[in-house]
Amino acid sequence: MKKLKKFLTIDGAEWGAVTNFAFSDEPLSGYIGSDPHGGVNVRRLEAIWADTFDVSYAVAVNSATSGLLAACMAAGVTHGDEVIVSPYTMSATAAVPLHLGARPIWADITREDFGLDPVDVSNKITRKTRAVIVTNLFGHPAHLHELRDICNSHGIWLIEDNAQAIFSRERNILCGTIGHMGVFSLNIHKQLQTGEGGVVVCHDGILDKKLREAMNHGEMRGGIIGLNLRMTEITAVMAIEQLKKAEDILLSRAQIWHSISDEVERQGLPITPPEIRQLCYHTCYAWAGIAKDSSFLPEKLPWPWRRGYVKPLYTLPAFTRMSSATGPACATTEEVNEALVLFEVCAYDPTNDEIKQMVRELGEAIG
Repeated sequence: MKKLKKFLTIDGAEWGAVTNFAFSDEPLSGYIGSDPHGGVNVRRLEAIWADTFDVSYAVAVNSATSGLLAACMAAGVTHGDEVIVSPYTMSATAAVPLHLGARPIWADITREDFGLDPVDVSNKITRKTRAVIVTNLFGHPAHLHELRDICNSHGIWLIEDNAQAIFSRERNILCGTIGHMGVFSLNIHKQLQTGEGGVVVCHDGILDKKLREAMNHGEMRGGIIGLNLRMTEITAVMAIEQLKKAEDILLSRAQIWHSISDEVERQGLPITPPEIRQLCYHTCYAWAGIAKDSSFLPEKLPWPWRRGYVKPLYTLPAFTRMSSATGPACATTEEVNEALVLFEVCAYDPTNDEIKQMVRELGEAIG
């Protein structure tokens, strides 16, 4: 396969807004030790974000990883706690609890949406459990309402890692807003992009205060020993412009996602295309099909296809050498990773002809 055009959403609108800001009298960062609310553009982004996602509070940060850290700090995650996480997600989701001295507890995923299995989560809750971090993987909602009910019944926090599922919905409620806190990403590989950046949302004023203590040390005004996790004014300017394009961006990703599914079925590949669970809306971060017989999959698929997503996190050296992160293997995670065929919809921008060629070459590789 020849080189594909990269998926980029930043154009003259963002650069024009940045240029206008550069010629203004506003500082590059509006944060000061006594005020955790940032400059004019950060405040404006937070207000727009809260209104767009129908939440009470939005806190801008310099990355989604920083957002997860701030959320865990706001939830009071500390040494000796347990935090239930998926082993099939980006490593930061499990690394953040470790950085705070907590123990990641691996819960298995479901085959239908690759999110945490509520039954396994329930089985893993102990008196030490402080929070559950659930990832809405590939743009599809996890079983969020069910997980929220479980967490509420046990008096623990549900934090959504919503980096890949901006504007996805479950039961017509936006992902990222169903948990007690939700973390969004503006990384260059996401649907909306500013290079780096993130936003944490919540409905609780106390959590908002704690999030701001966590992301802006401000000489430690409150009870949290905060860090510098703040967003710059330039990033906020770009994010505001990106939000204006969201509908068109998501439509373009959905068209590619559905075209791949149609072409896989048309060419008769032995791969089950991804499905969308009932009462869910999928924002198509990645196309993730399951091989009907993984034994026929070569170890390396033709570019730009990938076999699997990430190795289960509990197999990575960074986690295996830390005894606090050990635990039994998760059977469904292992099976899914062996059979998964992945295309990063938010990395490339293929034409219809290129999609046909991609699928044809994948079929030839499978045999």
